[in-house]
Amino acid sequence: MSVPVRVASARRAFAMRPLATVALCAAVLLLPGAAVAQRPLVPAREWTDSTGMFKVTATLVALDGDTLTLRQEDGADLEIDVGSLSAVDRVVVQRTRRRLALRKGDETKEPEAFDVAATATNHTDFPPVEVAPLPADPALADPVPAAGKVEIPRADHFDHVARLFPVGEGMVLVVVENSTPGKPLPTRLVWVNLQKKSVVSESALPGADIVLDYHPLLERLLTVSREKSTAEGAARQVLTLFDAAPGRKGVARIVAWRAPCADKQPTARHPWGRIVDDSLVLHQSSREEFTCWDIDARRARWRFAQYPGHSPLPALTPGRRHVAIPDTRRVQVCDVATGAVLVSLPVGSVSGVCFDDTGRRLALVEGGSVQVHDLGDTAAPIDLFRAHGCHANTTALEWLGDDTLLVQSAEGLGAVAWSISKGLPAWRYQWQPTQSGDSIDDLAERVVGGMLVWAAPVETPESRDEEGNEPEGGVVAAVVAAAVPEGAVAKALDALPEGLTALLEPGTVVATKVPASPEHDRILAAVAATFERTKWIYDASSPAVVEAAKVSDGTVTYTDAEGRKRPLRQVTPTTARMAVVIHGVTVVEARISSDIPDAIVLGAGQTDADLAARLPPPPVGWFDRVRLPAVLVDVTEADGLGTTECTERGLVTKAKGSGKGSKTPAKPTE
Repeated sequence: MSVPVRVASARRAFAMRPLATVALCAAVLLLPGAAVAQRPLVPAREWTDSTGMFKVTATLVALDGDTLTLRQEDGADLEIDVGSLSAVDRVVVQRTRRRLALRKGDETKEPEAFDVAATATNHTDFPPVEVAPLPADPALADPVPAAGKVEIPRADHFDHVARLFPVGEGMVLVVVENSTPGKPLPTRLVWVNLQKKSVVSESALPGADIVLDYHPLLERLLTVSREKSTAEGAARQVLTLFDAAPGRKGVARIVAWRAPCADKQPTARHPWGRIVDDSLVLHQSSREEFTCWDIDARRARWRFAQYPGHSPLPALTPGRRHVAIPDTRRVQVCDVATGAVLVSLPVGSVSGVCFDDTGRRLALVEGGSVQVHDLGDTAAPIDLFRAHGCHANTTALEWLGDDTLLVQSAEGLGAVAWSISKGLPAWRYQWQPTQSGDSIDDLAERVVGGMLVWAAPVETPESRDEEGNEPEGGVVAAVVAAAVPEGAVAKALDALPEGLTALLEPGTVVATKVPASPEHDRILAAVAATFERTKWIYDASSPAVVEAAKVSDGTVTYTDAEGRKRPLRQVTPTTARMAVVIHGVTVVEARISSDIPDAIVLGAGQTDADLAARLPPPPVGWFDRVRLPAVLVDVTEADGLGTTECTERGLVTKAKGSGKGSKTPAKPTE
């Protein structure tokens, strides 16, 4: 048998030579026909170097230190240095190392007790003194699904689709949970290929755990045990990481550990957790606290406490380096690796947050109005519009491209596509109940790379008996994917505001209200710039009013070295507000407040003046950045120009009759 010839130039070939020469170099390493039968560590896939210029399709057959052996279709082997691979391929190599290190029998071990000593300190942290632009953090690879439909088989009457995870190459992981009273059956993982319209494989978890996340590049699955929503339940909850991939038999447990809450709070209302990278997991350990777990170190790396109140779920950037955590006082963007606060947006009553594909633009819903912040440019305009019908507590958001935002509606399982630049609703997407919950977030749909993936019930005349019961077996739901926005919706977005009845539009008469203050002239100049941009016409008698003001009220206290509460007299809490009010009804509004920590403690060697210097009021320049929409519509137009039903048959689009605009500010519907 021939032995592969190793030469230095051949080992460097992948990193130094074009694709056309790779096969020639591989032939030097192993003569055709000399390959030894060997089970591949990674099936055939395209491997790319760090420049993106050189590619080869091959299977990974050996991994020795920092050298991997790739076998091409003709049997020729190619040795590559791991450091010369692209970032995505290096992750593939790392996950393969982890998989090889798994030992049989680990899955039977009791959950480990990680060190939980990390404490949440963010309540006493001051906002960053100098906010640096947030760097972009796109996903390493987008698992874009293919258009198609696959029916998911039902194994039990109490089965329901709980999660959908696109994993790339037309594949979707469908999580089927079971809600049998008293003793739910194990959770099923169904891997489907939408392009081929088939179920590829199916396996079951050891128990009825709730699936929180799947990382397609790492091929890792995160679950949490089902516990009662009490402090005792929070103390018993167990997180588990599994190795899971399509086509693989079953799942392999990597590690399981107890994830108690540090402050004896009850469990989260909606279980939430994300796999950050190869060693970190971010988990909502209780109703108002998040914990970042270091898997390798077997400890909690940091904790983050939300301000008490009904706070929505956080959002990770696509690359999972940063996380936006909202509460009733502010939205804080943190470095996931360290927990350090990078950006603090002191806007309260936020019900939803979501990053765009770049990881720099953050959309948030505050008091029913949507704000879009470019965190990569601290001077960029803040787009603002009123998304009528948002849920007061939790609003799911999804980006449909650069200028369209899908905003969850409080009415039914639906969401409305809004144009960000125009601040107008274009179309409503409506889902059908699949027993998967009452929110679109993580449940009924996913938007990835311009493709919408959803689960829909499958109803046929024969699917139920005379009493309305479903027979054994059958289909639990259909998983469908289609490109969005579809033709009619894209056309409606381009044509806006055509077809919508306007309360305000260019040419409408509008008044202003700017109270006297030291910054009066600066604020008034910002309002005048808004009139110039929107083409509104000033008229002091108009029932439509642009209100802009900074209001200072209240006191700030701190704890001195003796533990006494003292007033910080140099600082007065300040709120900046800009809004459009028509006939006394606030149509759209934005606020920003002084970013004051929840608990201020005087440090050693500090004075109260030192504390005051770290609490600046909202900048007057904020008024220059707020961009009110030129056209404002009534709540009756909240669903846009039509509805798309997301059914088992695909997208069913229905347009509604168009209306005509008005030049007078009619009274809005309250």
